[in-house]
Amino acid sequence: MKARFRFLFILFVFGSLTADAQDFTNYISCRVNEKEYVAEARRMNIPTPGFSYLGIAAFQVNPDVQVWIRFYYFTDSLKPGTYQILQESELESVSRKKSPAGKVWVLVDYTEETKGLGHAYHDGESLSGTVTVNRITETSVEGTFEAVLTGVYYEKRALATMTGSGIRSNIEKKILTGAGAGMIANAGPHDHDNTRKTKETDVITLSEGRFFVDWSKPPKDE
Repeated sequence: MKARFRFLFILFVFGSLTADAQDFTNYISCRVNEKEYVAEARRMNIPTPGFSYLGIAAFQVNPDVQVWIRFYYFTDSLKPGTYQILQESELESVSRKKSPAGKVWVLVDYTEETKGLGHAYHDGESLSGTVTVNRITETSVEGTFEAVLTGVYYEKRALATMTGSGIRSNIEKKILTGAGAGMIANAGPHDHDNTRKTKETDVITLSEGRFFVDWSKPPKDE
Protein backbone atom coordinates (compact mmCIF):
# COMPACT_ATOMS: atom_id res chain seq x y z
CA MET A 1 0.00 0.00 0.00
CA LYS A 2 2.84 2.39 0.91
CA ALA A 3 4.64 1.57 -2.34
CA ARG A 4 1.48 2.33 -4.33
CA PHE A 5 1.05 5.67 -2.57
CA ARG A 6 4.72 6.58 -3.17
CA PHE A 7 4.30 5.78 -6.89
CA LEU A 8 1.12 7.89 -7.10
CA PHE A 9 2.86 10.78 -5.34
CA ILE A 10 5.70 10.72 -7.90
CA LEU A 11 3.15 10.78 -10.72
CA PHE A 12 1.39 13.69 -9.06
CA VAL A 13 4.57 15.77 -8.80
CA PHE A 14 5.62 14.97 -12.37
CA GLY A 15 2.17 15.77 -13.72
CA SER A 16 2.11 19.09 -11.89
CA LEU A 17 5.40 20.10 -13.50
CA THR A 18 4.24 19.28 -17.04
CA ALA A 19 0.59 20.41 -16.95
CA ASP A 20 1.30 24.02 -17.92
CA ALA A 21 2.84 22.97 -21.24
CA GLN A 22 -0.34 21.41 -22.59
CA ASP A 23 -2.54 22.93 -25.28
CA PHE A 24 -6.17 21.99 -24.81
CA THR A 25 -8.58 21.09 -27.60
CA ASN A 26 -11.39 20.81 -25.06
CA TYR A 27 -11.35 23.77 -22.69
CA ILE A 28 -13.11 26.32 -20.54
CA SER A 29 -11.53 29.77 -20.41
CA CYS A 30 -12.54 33.01 -18.68
CA ARG A 31 -11.33 35.89 -16.54
CA VAL A 32 -11.80 35.21 -12.82
CA ASN A 33 -11.99 38.64 -11.19
CA GLU A 34 -9.89 39.82 -14.15
CA LYS A 35 -7.32 37.01 -13.79
CA GLU A 36 -6.92 34.75 -16.84
CA TYR A 37 -7.99 31.13 -16.49
CA VAL A 38 -7.94 28.28 -19.00
CA ALA A 39 -7.87 24.53 -18.42
CA GLU A 40 -8.71 21.25 -20.08
CA ALA A 41 -12.41 20.47 -19.90
CA ARG A 42 -14.45 17.27 -20.02
CA ARG A 43 -18.04 16.17 -20.05
CA MET A 44 -19.23 15.09 -16.60
CA ASN A 45 -21.03 11.77 -16.14
CA ILE A 46 -22.99 12.37 -12.94
CA PRO A 47 -26.50 10.88 -12.46
CA THR A 48 -29.24 13.52 -12.19
CA PRO A 49 -32.62 11.90 -11.44
CA GLY A 50 -35.58 13.84 -12.84
CA PHE A 51 -33.65 15.88 -15.40
CA SER A 52 -31.85 15.56 -18.70
CA TYR A 53 -28.32 16.76 -18.00
CA LEU A 54 -25.22 18.09 -19.70
CA GLY A 55 -22.31 19.02 -17.47
CA ILE A 56 -18.81 20.15 -18.45
CA ALA A 57 -15.96 21.11 -16.14
CA ALA A 58 -12.38 22.32 -16.46
CA PHE A 59 -9.73 21.04 -14.04
CA GLN A 60 -6.40 22.66 -13.21
CA VAL A 61 -4.30 20.81 -10.64
CA ASN A 62 -1.85 22.03 -7.97
CA PRO A 63 -3.40 24.30 -6.99
CA ASP A 64 -6.82 22.90 -7.83
CA VAL A 65 -8.91 25.41 -9.78
CA GLN A 66 -12.14 24.30 -11.43
CA VAL A 67 -14.99 25.84 -13.43
CA TRP A 68 -18.22 23.85 -13.80
CA ILE A 69 -21.08 24.54 -16.23
CA ARG A 70 -24.18 22.38 -15.81
CA PHE A 71 -27.36 22.36 -17.92
CA TYR A 72 -30.58 20.78 -16.62
CA TYR A 73 -33.63 20.37 -18.84
CA PHE A 74 -36.68 18.19 -19.49
CA THR A 75 -36.57 18.14 -23.30
CA ASP A 76 -34.78 15.55 -25.41
CA SER A 77 -32.13 17.97 -26.64
CA LEU A 78 -30.40 21.18 -25.68
CA LYS A 79 -30.63 23.85 -28.41
CA PRO A 80 -28.52 26.90 -29.28
CA GLY A 81 -29.64 29.94 -27.33
CA THR A 82 -28.96 32.11 -24.29
CA TYR A 83 -29.92 30.77 -20.86
CA GLN A 84 -30.10 32.44 -17.47
CA ILE A 85 -27.79 31.25 -14.68
CA LEU A 86 -29.53 30.56 -11.37
CA GLN A 87 -28.78 29.53 -7.81
CA GLU A 88 -28.74 25.85 -6.93
CA SER A 89 -31.54 26.43 -4.40
CA GLU A 90 -33.75 27.69 -7.25
CA LEU A 91 -33.05 24.52 -9.22
CA GLU A 92 -34.04 22.41 -6.23
CA SER A 93 -37.35 24.27 -5.94
CA VAL A 94 -38.29 23.98 -9.63
CA SER A 95 -37.50 20.26 -9.59
CA ARG A 96 -40.56 19.82 -7.38
CA LYS A 97 -42.86 21.77 -9.71
CA LYS A 98 -44.23 21.29 -13.19
CA SER A 99 -42.23 23.41 -15.64
CA PRO A 100 -42.47 24.18 -19.38
CA ALA A 101 -41.06 21.39 -21.54
CA GLY A 102 -38.56 23.72 -23.24
CA LYS A 103 -37.17 25.26 -20.06
CA VAL A 104 -33.40 25.03 -19.42
CA TRP A 105 -31.69 25.75 -16.09
CA VAL A 106 -27.96 26.48 -15.85
CA LEU A 107 -25.54 26.44 -12.92
CA VAL A 108 -22.02 27.90 -13.17
CA ASP A 109 -19.64 27.25 -10.25
CA TYR A 110 -16.00 27.89 -9.40
CA THR A 111 -13.57 26.47 -6.87
CA GLU A 112 -9.97 27.42 -6.09
CA GLU A 113 -7.61 25.72 -3.65
CA THR A 114 -5.95 28.53 -1.67
CA LYS A 115 -3.85 26.35 0.66
CA GLY A 116 -2.08 23.18 -0.42
CA LEU A 117 -3.40 19.65 0.10
CA GLY A 118 -6.97 20.85 0.43
CA HIS A 119 -6.49 22.95 3.56
CA ALA A 120 -8.52 25.92 2.24
CA TYR A 121 -10.70 26.88 -0.72
CA HIS A 122 -12.26 30.02 -2.16
CA ASP A 123 -15.38 28.96 -4.07
CA GLY A 124 -17.97 30.69 -6.20
CA GLU A 125 -21.53 29.39 -5.93
CA SER A 126 -23.83 29.83 -8.92
CA LEU A 127 -25.85 33.06 -8.66
CA SER A 128 -26.63 34.98 -11.88
CA GLY A 129 -25.57 35.73 -15.45
CA THR A 130 -26.01 34.01 -18.79
CA VAL A 131 -24.63 31.09 -20.79
CA THR A 132 -24.97 31.14 -24.57
CA VAL A 133 -24.82 27.85 -26.46
CA ASN A 134 -23.54 28.73 -29.94
CA ARG A 135 -23.31 25.21 -31.32
CA ILE A 136 -24.30 21.80 -30.04
CA THR A 137 -24.23 18.31 -31.55
CA GLU A 138 -24.75 14.82 -30.17
CA THR A 139 -21.09 14.76 -29.12
CA SER A 140 -19.97 18.38 -28.60
CA VAL A 141 -20.95 21.77 -27.21
CA GLU A 142 -19.53 25.26 -27.74
CA GLY A 143 -20.47 28.62 -26.29
CA THR A 144 -19.78 31.63 -24.10
CA PHE A 145 -20.73 32.80 -20.61
CA GLU A 146 -20.73 35.70 -18.15
CA ALA A 147 -21.39 34.87 -14.50
CA VAL A 148 -21.57 36.48 -11.08
CA LEU A 149 -21.04 34.02 -8.22
CA THR A 150 -21.40 34.16 -4.47
CA GLY A 151 -17.89 33.84 -3.05
CA VAL A 152 -17.58 31.51 -0.06
CA TYR A 153 -14.64 30.11 1.89
CA TYR A 154 -13.84 26.62 3.17
CA GLU A 155 -11.12 25.75 5.65
CA LYS A 156 -9.76 22.47 6.97
CA ARG A 157 -11.40 21.26 10.16
CA ALA A 158 -9.10 21.64 13.17
CA LEU A 159 -9.04 17.92 13.96
CA ALA A 160 -8.22 17.03 10.35
CA THR A 161 -5.36 19.55 10.37
CA MET A 162 -3.86 18.18 13.60
CA THR A 163 -4.10 14.53 12.57
CA GLY A 164 -3.25 14.96 8.88
CA SER A 165 -6.56 13.29 8.05
CA GLY A 166 -7.40 13.25 4.38
CA ILE A 167 -3.94 14.17 3.03
CA ARG A 168 -3.48 10.85 1.25
CA SER A 169 -6.98 10.89 -0.24
CA ASN A 170 -6.48 14.51 -1.32
CA ILE A 171 -3.30 13.63 -3.23
CA GLU A 172 -4.99 10.65 -4.84
CA LYS A 173 -7.88 12.90 -5.89
CA LYS A 174 -5.40 15.32 -7.46
CA ILE A 175 -3.77 12.47 -9.40
CA LEU A 176 -7.12 11.24 -10.71
CA THR A 177 -8.17 14.77 -11.63
CA GLY A 178 -4.87 15.48 -13.37
CA ALA A 179 -5.24 12.27 -15.34
CA GLY A 180 -8.62 13.43 -16.62
CA ALA A 181 -10.82 11.59 -14.14
CA GLY A 182 -12.48 14.64 -12.63
CA MET A 183 -15.85 12.95 -12.92
CA ILE A 184 -14.55 10.22 -10.61
CA ALA A 185 -12.66 12.38 -8.15
CA ASN A 186 -15.28 15.11 -7.69
CA ALA A 187 -18.95 14.60 -6.89
CA GLY A 188 -19.53 18.34 -7.25
CA PRO A 189 -17.70 21.68 -7.47
CA HIS A 190 -17.86 22.22 -3.70
CA ASP A 191 -17.00 18.67 -2.66
CA HIS A 192 -14.22 19.37 -0.14
CA ASP A 193 -13.46 16.57 2.31
CA ASN A 194 -12.75 17.39 5.97
CA THR A 195 -13.55 21.11 5.58
CA ARG A 196 -16.17 23.51 6.87
CA LYS A 197 -17.72 26.57 5.23
CA THR A 198 -16.86 29.81 7.04
CA LYS A 199 -19.12 32.86 7.42
CA GLU A 200 -16.97 35.02 5.13
CA THR A 201 -18.46 35.85 1.71
CA ASP A 202 -17.64 38.03 -1.29
CA VAL A 203 -18.30 38.16 -5.04
CA ILE A 204 -16.51 36.27 -7.81
CA THR A 205 -16.98 37.41 -11.41
CA LEU A 206 -16.33 35.14 -14.39
CA SER A 207 -16.14 37.27 -17.53
CA GLU A 208 -15.32 36.71 -21.23
CA GLY A 209 -16.03 33.01 -20.73
CA ARG A 210 -15.70 30.54 -23.59
CA PHE A 211 -16.00 26.75 -23.76
CA PHE A 212 -15.69 23.90 -26.22
CA VAL A 213 -15.93 20.20 -25.38
CA ASP A 214 -16.04 17.29 -27.84
CA TRP A 215 -16.63 13.92 -26.18
CA SER A 216 -16.74 11.86 -29.38
CA LYS A 217 -13.24 10.48 -28.79
CA PRO A 218 -12.09 8.38 -25.84
CA PRO A 219 -9.89 10.39 -23.42
CA LYS A 220 -6.74 8.50 -24.46
CA ASP A 221 -7.15 9.70 -28.06
CA GLU A 222 -7.69 13.39 -27.27
